Amino acid sequence: MNVLGVLKIRVRRGINLAIRDSFCSDPYVVITMGGQKAKTRVIKENCNPVWNEELSFALYDPDLPITL
Repeated sequence: MNVLGVLKIRVRRGINLAIRDSFCSDPYVVITMGGQKAKTRVIKENCNPVWNEELSFALYDPDLPITL
């Protein structure tokens, strides 16, 4: 399969995320597209995390769904 390009997704921040641990959460974001998967870093004990990370995917099919 030929690569059509590169898809770049910027994950900026989360706002008022659900508490999943005792007092707060250790959030991260996982994005999948086709067989590709990328993950942000974990931010410890923060329900309003700021990642400001760019995740890149090789684009083979522009009709593939993106899942967060």
